[in-house]
Amino acid sequence: MNKRAFRIDKIREVDLDRVIDILRSLPEWFTPKAVTEVRIAIRRSPGFVVRVGDVVRGFALLEEKECCIEIAWLAVEKGFHGKGIGTMLVKAAEAYACSKGKPVLTVKTYGGMDYEPYLETLAFYKRRGFKQYELIEDYRPFSGQPAIILVKNLDC
Repeated sequence: MNKRAFRIDKIREVDLDRVIDILRSLPEWFTPKAVTEVRIAIRRSPGFVVRVGDVVRGFALLEEKECCIEIAWLAVEKGFHGKGIGTMLVKAAEAYACSKGKPVLTVKTYGGMDYEPYLETLAFYKRRGFKQYELIEDYRPFSGQPAIILVKNLDC
């Protein structure tokens, strides 16, 4: 696939249906509760989509914290895994963080070491320079499941 066909744009509310389609197509990563949370977040959070042609194939939603920018949601349509879309979204998040004067990017992900999809997620972020900061054994927003907090210091 020609990478020049990939285009990154700021996320807009009109992208919501396609974003929800992507989430629903990835049940091993995203629950119905996640779909509900993204419906709310897309209206208030900055973020990005990657289009292939005119079709959204991946997205990221960000949250601005006092000290950093957090990747709150990131998903890529399964047929487009491994094609650079996730990397494009992380790079856009890095540029956004730097533009806000926040040289730290964070992400939380499921911390159970027994579930293959999230081992892939952890490996994805580590390949992009994130370091494990903390493992929380009983993280309430993950329904009491473990969570890993990953951090990347940026060269802004």
